[in-house]
Amino acid sequence: MKAVFFDWDGTLVDSLPLLFASHNHVRVQMGLHPWTQEEYRQAIVFSTRELYPKIYGERSQAAQDMLYHYIKENHLQQLTLLDGAEELIECLAARGVPMGVVSNKRHDVLRREVEHVGWGKHFGVYNGAGVAALDKPSGVPLIHALAEHPASPSVKDIIYVGDTESDLSCAQEAGCPVAFIRHGQDRADLLSRYEARYVVDDLAQLKERLIEFLDQ
Repeated sequence: MKAVFFDWDGTLVDSLPLLFASHNHVRVQMGLHPWTQEEYRQAIVFSTRELYPKIYGERSQAAQDMLYHYIKENHLQQLTLLDGAEELIECLAARGVPMGVVSNKRHDVLRREVEHVGWGKHFGVYNGAGVAALDKPSGVPLIHALAEHPASPSVKDIIYVGDTESDLSCAQEAGCPVAFIRHGQDRADLLSRYEARYVVDDLAQLKERLIEFLDQ
């Protein structure tokens, strides 16, 4: 049975402004300079539970608590679906396609967001950071989610959709094809290192490619 698994942030929802503000809130409170957009993009290859000990050392837990308090206070009000996301999910749901989410967002925050937009009924599993033994860029969380999904899809019969190097690495390590959303940017640097089944600029193009994949 073919299935589609998604990353969350930057793939289906636009939470970048909130996450960028949240991490920089912590950095300023911890006496560090705010990240530039490029510094942030490079840092979030790793989940917070893996990244923060490298940055804040013994203050890591306090920094994480500060981050998630800020997110909890602001995330649902600022959560925005990317253009075409609702149409894509409804299209796949109408076809009876098993779906899931594997994200590096903290698990409880991810669950609140998925359920807030009403998509819990569509995803057989939606896992955030900390559920599996490792987070992305490892392939472990994707393999873990496949094992938990009620449809038990094979890793060879799914496609994983994402927009960052973390997603490309996760899919490659797990051994499944990947659809990469480049949001109109030239990502030749990443595409030279990772093999993507499909490369698209937006969710409208992705919908066409996924239908092609499902009809094969």
